[in-house]
Amino acid sequence: MSDWIVAVFLGDSLTAGFQQGPGYLPPRYYPFTNMLESSLRIKLRDLDADKDIAVVNQGMDGDSTRGMLERYARSVEPENPDIVLLWGGINDLSTRIQPDSVFTNIVALVEKTIAINAIPIVLNVAPVAGTHFNETIMELNKLTESYCNENQIIHVDIYTELLDNEGKLADQYSNDGIHLSDRGYQKILPKIFTAIMGYLTSLLKLA
Repeated sequence: MSDWIVAVFLGDSLTAGFQQGPGYLPPRYYPFTNMLESSLRIKLRDLDADKDIAVVNQGMDGDSTRGMLERYARSVEPENPDIVLLWGGINDLSTRIQPDSVFTNIVALVEKTIAINAIPIVLNVAPVAGTHFNETIMELNKLTESYCNENQIIHVDIYTELLDNEGKLADQYSNDGIHLSDRGYQKILPKIFTAIMGYLTSLLKLA
């Protein structure tokens, strides 16, 4: 058995860590997956685990769930992952693709992950600054959550973590109303960490 656990994130610009601004500053990429990897490594050492973990970020700016499906074989499979974190859908919805069609692609991504003997973890779609568009996001998120609950798939609800009292993406968690700020990523990291550690703890007990 390998001494390494490999986790791969597959998704769009939110997964890639893209950030616009703030203000007139140029775009940059927030290294949230590097931070997550460091935290997971520290926790594994604290548990005296005989394994280490690598977190690979395969986010791509502008990608859709269809694009994620098309590049799965080259972006995910070569990494031989133990865990695949799926985080996409916002770009589909923004081009007026219906939530049920996006949901079908997410299910297909989960099935691809299971087929390569990896554990899928599904992150739902984050809110945006426009409350009306969030109704469409919630429709997709409800489909995804129900599917995950019915099929014992690990599901991470980041949507509710990022909302303000008006039901939209809180200003402090974004610089442009769509992508996450430093504080936005810092807000969701604990939930992602907990989801991964929940699986790793059970894996280490079986090892």
